Amino acid sequence: MKNPALRFIQISLISAAVYFGGIRGDLCGQDKNPDKDLPNVIIMTFSGLRNSESIEDPSHQYIPHLWNEIFKEGTLYTNLVALNFQFHMPVVHAINTGLTYPVFTNSLRAPSIFQYVRKRYDLPQTKLWSLGTWYKSDYALATENYSQETYPCMFSSMDFDMSPQLKEILNKQELSFEDSFPKLLKKNREYWPSWDALGDVQFGIFKKILRKFKPKLVHYILNDVECAHSDTFGRYVLTIRKCDEKISEIKEFIDQDPYYKNNTYLIVDVDHERDLYYVDHFENSYLNPARVWMYIYGPGVKKGAKINRPVYHTDIFATVAYLMGVETHANDGKILRDCFK
Repeated sequence: MKNPALRFIQISLISAAVYFGGIRGDLCGQDKNPDKDLPNVIIMTFSGLRNSESIEDPSHQYIPHLWNEIFKEGTLYTNLVALNFQFHMPVVHAINTGLTYPVFTNSLRAPSIFQYVRKRYDLPQTKLWSLGTWYKSDYALATENYSQETYPCMFSSMDFDMSPQLKEILNKQELSFEDSFPKLLKKNREYWPSWDALGDVQFGIFKKILRKFKPKLVHYILNDVECAHSDTFGRYVLTIRKCDEKISEIKEFIDQDPYYKNNTYLIVDVDHERDLYYVDHFENSYLNPARVWMYIYGPGVKKGAKINRPVYHTDIFATVAYLMGVETHANDGKILRDCFK
């Protein structure tokens, strides 16, 4: 091309395509080092939290860290829509696969984001973790092209299954919990002693995993608020405050740890709301879907932004796939481009 001006424009357009908005580079080159060049993504799903006790509470007394500190450093989406009676399991499916699932289904139709990332970069299993999910099918599906060799490590809350790599780093007390917790559930499944025990032990294990394995992609379910199934309003709001503190601790860890600092995206979302009595799942009807919230923080993300347009849990899948540079199946999600500068 003889015209220098046109040549400059051409080069600029190519550079923009390779490095969109300064958010991520093209990670598809074989000369890239995934552990160094690939961004980290930590997803924390807040289970069963109502807006009335969080972002719509004028005092924000139950989420002081989120409201007064964390939200100011990223983008808050205030209109996250939970479709088709979505609650825990269908929402986890939507985040992990980008597909919308009807209620009470555990039939996955596509590989998970973990499988795409792990296969694309040939990562060891300990670099991807699913923690606190409800069923094994919440996080992975073996298909012809994505076998069990692409699964992440995991720690399931329902059947309490642990990956062998996790057992290797746990102490005797933590290992004993694997046997004692199912027995506790049988006696007192949905009351606060069970959920407090699960939430606290699980969070300790989560922090140990971050320090030991330095995972690239984690989906962590904050199950604490599940005490609302059968307990009081007081227990419900107390667990919200505990989760707020846990999220704050992880945010601080991300900002200080050399491996995660300046190269990590933290996504906090709510799976669904409960009804006025705090104990039911079925407020998310087809005609009146629940509307909760989602937050994203990380390199290139707008600070202090608040976006009110409708977004969906499947958008998390699409955005994570974009950030981590993987091509996936056709999905229901759209990249959350308006959160980036």
